[in-house]
Amino acid sequence: MPIGLLAGYQPVPAVHDEMVDGTGRLREQWAHIGPVLDGLGRHQLTQRRAEAARLLANDGVDYQRASGEPGTGQRWELDPVPLLLGSAQWAEVERGVIQRAELLNLVLTDIYGPRRLLSSGLLPPELVFGHPGFHREADQIRIPGSQQLVACAADLGRDASGRWWVLSDRSQTPSGFGYALENRLVVSRVFPSMHRDAQVHRLAPFFRTLRSALRAAAPPAADEPRIVVLTPGPWSETAFEHAFLASYLGYSLVEGADLTVRDGRVWLRSLGQLEPVDVILRRVDSSYCDPLELRSESLLGVPGLVEACRVGSVSVVNTLGSGVLENPGLLPLLPRLCERLLGQPLRLPSVPTWWCGEPDGRRQVLARLDNLVVKSIGREPGAETKLGWELSVAERDELRRRIEARPHCWVGQERLELATVPALTDAGLTPRHAVTRAFLVAGHDSYVAMPGGLASVATTAGGEFIAKRDASVYKDIWVIASEPEDLAGFWLRTGRPVASAEAMSSRAAENMFWLGRYAERAESVGRLLRVVSDRRNDFPDGVNPAGTACLRSLLGALAQLTGTHPGFQPDDSDISGALLDLLTDSSRTGSLAYAVRRMRDAAYPVRDQLSGDTWMVLGALERELLDPAVPARGAALASSTLSRVLTSLLALSGLSGESMVHDQGWRFMNAGRRLERALQICALLRSTVTVAHDTATDSLLLESLLTSAESIITYRRRYRSHAQLDTVLDLLLLDPENPRSVGYQVDRLSEDVAAIARPDGGGRLTEPERLVLETSTALRLTDLPPLAETDPTGARPAAAAFLDRLTGLLERTGDALDDAHFTHLLPQHPMPTPADAGTATHLRPV
Repeated sequence: MPIGLLAGYQPVPAVHDEMVDGTGRLREQWAHIGPVLDGLGRHQLTQRRAEAARLLANDGVDYQRASGEPGTGQRWELDPVPLLLGSAQWAEVERGVIQRAELLNLVLTDIYGPRRLLSSGLLPPELVFGHPGFHREADQIRIPGSQQLVACAADLGRDASGRWWVLSDRSQTPSGFGYALENRLVVSRVFPSMHRDAQVHRLAPFFRTLRSALRAAAPPAADEPRIVVLTPGPWSETAFEHAFLASYLGYSLVEGADLTVRDGRVWLRSLGQLEPVDVILRRVDSSYCDPLELRSESLLGVPGLVEACRVGSVSVVNTLGSGVLENPGLLPLLPRLCERLLGQPLRLPSVPTWWCGEPDGRRQVLARLDNLVVKSIGREPGAETKLGWELSVAERDELRRRIEARPHCWVGQERLELATVPALTDAGLTPRHAVTRAFLVAGHDSYVAMPGGLASVATTAGGEFIAKRDASVYKDIWVIASEPEDLAGFWLRTGRPVASAEAMSSRAAENMFWLGRYAERAESVGRLLRVVSDRRNDFPDGVNPAGTACLRSLLGALAQLTGTHPGFQPDDSDISGALLDLLTDSSRTGSLAYAVRRMRDAAYPVRDQLSGDTWMVLGALERELLDPAVPARGAALASSTLSRVLTSLLALSGLSGESMVHDQGWRFMNAGRRLERALQICALLRSTVTVAHDTATDSLLLESLLTSAESIITYRRRYRSHAQLDTVLDLLLLDPENPRSVGYQVDRLSEDVAAIARPDGGGRLTEPERLVLETSTALRLTDLPPLAETDPTGARPAAAAFLDRLTGLLERTGDALDDAHFTHLLPQHPMPTPADAGTATHLRPV
């Protein structure tokens, strides 16, 4: 062993360790990387871990959202030190998981096809029909090709001797593909030279195979199939992966409400039209996919989807009902099924399992109840895993009664001592128990395994990690190539190029629109908060009458723009607290933090539409304003926080203009930005210049307005004099060259509205186009000098009326865009069926 970091690594006695052998020597695959880690040392590795966490935060990677809101869940914890497997080791695992996938595919095909395994007694009917993953509604539904199981995964563990065991199978909507790829991207950035020199098998070929498999699953009539990724939505615990995969593969990310079934076909509710859908890569559990035939209370599915699958007009991947293979009661049956269906022994054994539906299995489990892991065969809520050795006598007696009452619902599994892997902790490299997940996808009449996968590592030493994997960090798995890998290009293809038709769902368009609006709203509030803060610093003691009056007017404008009613109190301490709340209180409607939170909520469902760098900026905003771990900021930190937030918002604006294709999604986002900026300028002017003050106060106030509107430098350069209301209004309302004027926003909004796809109107203007034209005309025809005139009370009624008219037209334009392009579905209500009156376990024959 080298002297240094690795010298302190103490493997668990008599337990297989992935890095060192029984004599303490580095294993072959660690011969190069071990010394590199040793040379870096604990301090440097800790810095690399912090860098990995920063990259993940910038990408917005999370899992297990706890609060029911997008972006508020548990951060994805990555240990940057990879788990290494040699080529020979991986070949053993690869052959085993490929054989297992082939076997499970045959079982699935038979269960929803001829059912010979059931009629011959090789599969007990109660094991299949009693499993919640079985859906009789999917009987005889097939997708093209022999592989009905397109994608799957297997959870693997090594025991103390180093032997591989399969712990469970994943066939419903196997998660982790995207997280494995994200892990690889991050680790390769954290250890660039180490990754390059190690000759690690790449993951890109696996995803090429996934794309090919999805195309092959399309109905025969689809020459260029449209493929979508069906997600439960941004509140799903794996929502990041759904959006990441959709973006990486180039498919549309859709929710159930985005799809509809018409005339036996599935259609995407695109802007102004319906687009046919041929393949659905579903990330929604089968039972929630169709409220008409499956779970009636589901709001996540597509009514009529099962019937569309029956007639073969759409292919759902994985097929509906494939979750029946996740039944742990199948594990003890797989060896004889493999011999029967494949004519060969099972290469990778399952962890020893006994199904209580068989008398011998039930006797084994009940006799060893205090030393087994006991599971329900289903994964429905309440089907928790029981660790027999942790149960009291009374709890074991209760579990025994439950097993005896419904034996076919339970299995018992051997307690497995897992091998260890080197995990990076604050103390250095420490052995920790780990489980790996291998991923497979159909290809070449068999299956292709991802070279590596995802490792889940216990956060503490010891414990029952195999049964309680609720606290873990994750590792990238490197399969070390024995020779340089063929780097054939992904995109280079011969033949005629085919461009897929662009389509955007109404829901995605609406989120893009509001993403732009909330981004602009946050920026406007932030700029005004900064101006107010500067004026308070300029006139802190209230001695200067003009300064005090200007500040009072600005506070009134801030109250109007943010909805802070009844406004601000004259006491300085109250004002300080209210201003701080407007900066950091995300629960307060109208605050800067609230606008950022709503902007983030709009961004998560359309992650596939945004550039990758967008999440770097959103991550910075979340850390500044939304991270619950950050303590409440005092007034001393408010100024620096506000500056950083505005910097991030400006970066987001630049990214949207320079890093996004100006397609329909961008048009909706930009339209939202332009509309909101125009409204904010009108509101700011309406609350400040419609009442005259003395000359000194008006001078300070107009300077503050120009500063808030980012136009002060332009004004000084152009007019070289003291501020005058009519020239300020000209710059902020009419100037077509000023990116901060209302006129400029209306011109850009007109371009976006005209470019957005819409049904053929026969040459007539749509309602949004008409309203934008009316707004533009009102601006162009206005006469500025009368707007600056005051009545005997000091009010400027002409200015107030004109600004009110502009605001009304802009608000109506927003409503017209909503009516024309955004689909608001009526609330769905469950339709009880006679079966709903029965028990949840009622079985009906196939």
